[in-house]
Order: sequence, then C-alpha cells, then structure tokens
Amino acid sequence: MKILTIPNNKFQKITTDGVILGIQDLSVNMPFYISIDDLKDYMKLKEEGKQIFIMLNKNMHNKDLEQLKKIMLELEQYSIDGVFYYDVSVVSLKKELQVSYPLIWSQEHLTTNAGTCNFWASHGVKGAYLSSEITLDEIKEIRKSTNVSLFVNIFGYLPMFDSKRHLVKNYLECFGLEENGNLYYLEKEGNKYPIVDDHNGTTVYSAHILNVIKEVLELEQIGIEYAVLNSFLIEENTFNQVTNLLQNLTEENKEETEKTVNELCKQNVDKGFLYTETVYKIKGENI
Repeated sequence: MKILTIPNNKFQKITTDGVILGIQDLSVNMPFYISIDDLKDYMKLKEEGKQIFIMLNKNMHNKDLEQLKKIMLELEQYSIDGVFYYDVSVVSLKKELQVSYPLIWSQEHLTTNAGTCNFWASHGVKGAYLSSEITLDEIKEIRKSTNVSLFVNIFGYLPMFDSKRHLVKNYLECFGLEENGNLYYLEKEGNKYPIVDDHNGTTVYSAHILNVIKEVLELEQIGIEYAVLNSFLIEENTFNQVTNLLQNLTEENKEETEKTVNELCKQNVDKGFLYTETVYKIKGENI
C-alpha cells in the first residue's frame, strides 16, 4: 500500500510515498493551491521515487472549460501519476485531448459503490477515491467487486458540506462585522467545526480528526492500494510524528500506535463512519 499526503502548505516536506496537489481555480477543498508552473518544484519528488497526483475536483462551469483544457494539456508535460476528477467533463476531455495520465473518480460523498466504479472503468478511469461516509465492510465489498485502484482516507479533518455561496462572508456583511481571513469556526453541541470561506465558496469540515490508522493493516490485506493523510490544520510536527508511526505500524504495535496518535491529536479523534452503518435505505429495496 502507498501512503499519500495532502500537504498543508507548499513548504511542507513530503515523507510519505507521494503527494496530492490542488491546482488554482480548478480544485476545491485543498489546504492550498498551486499554479501549473509551481508543479516544476515538486518534480524532485519523482527523483526520490515518490508519486504525484493532481486534484481537478471542482464542479466545472462553462467558463472553466478553456482553462481546464489548457491545464490538462500542460499536465501531460509532467510525469504525474494521476488526476482526481469530480466533473465528468474531465473524462470527456481526456479522450478529446488524448492525454495519457490516469484518471481517478473523486466525487467525495458519491463515491460509495462498486457499480459506479466499474461504469467509470468502462470509460477508461483507473481509480476511485472512496467516500469517508461508508463503512469498513462496504469498503471490503467494493474491493471484491471492482478492479480499479482504491484510495481511502485514513487521517485528518474531512469536508462535510460545501456551498458555492460565501455563507460566512455574507453573514459578516449582513451584521456589519469584520472579516478575519478565510478560516472560521462554528461551535455547536460541544464540537468545534472548521469553516473555510474562500474564492471557491464555503466548506465546513468535521469537528474531529479521522484516525483509522490502526485499520491500515486490514485495508492493506484486502488490497486497498492507497491510503491518504490530510494535514489540513494539523501542526507539522504532529503530522510528521503520525506519518512516522504509520510507517512503522505492525500487528504487534497497532493498539499502542492508535493510542499515541490519539494523544498527539489531544483526543480530538474519531473513526468517522467506518463502523457506523447508514440509517437510510432505498425504499422498496434491500441494500
């Protein structure tokens, strides 16, 4: 299994097997964004044997298409290992432009089943970045039922809600309050939710840090190819300690490793939906 980092800033040292980067104006829900020219600075990672993936996960508008075509063509000049997409225009443009890098289906809350993985595979897509709203058993079932490479979140704050509207800035403007950067917090029922209101709109993140590092060995055993750590809002020294613990994870030390990671994160952790089945069912069907 390969371990990928979503870095918190462009100066962060990458100690895992690879990195996921967002492109300015064509990516969302990333800690920071780079230009296509900035990508040159990351090519040294390839010399170290690391992989580089690019997020083009914005829900594209017509006005974005010319820039999207330009960037997709320019990415062909780099030896990247794949592009994550949300909007299906990326799949169509890959065929039209005849670029060679693989595509990874990445529709966040929608990437939940093997059937759609296999549909996109029939259109040449090579991977799927699974939703964090599904259980471990559902991940296992998807792994059994599709041959595409699977990417699973194992650590970090996760986006829960998106709006293209500037919800925080509109609120501040309405009540005559001053803006204070792009990062805010919502306190509710004892939880503190990070909120980013930037040029993309508004994103609300989970109050707790996902920590399923103990389960990485099981994920590896069932054939999951990639585990993803998101360093957004994680202090760099803490993140480096977490990655080091992950890289030395064994069956013998997994319980102690989980305890240590929880302590590093000041116990502000949970397992997400890994062991929590949905209460919603499709009417008239057994699923």
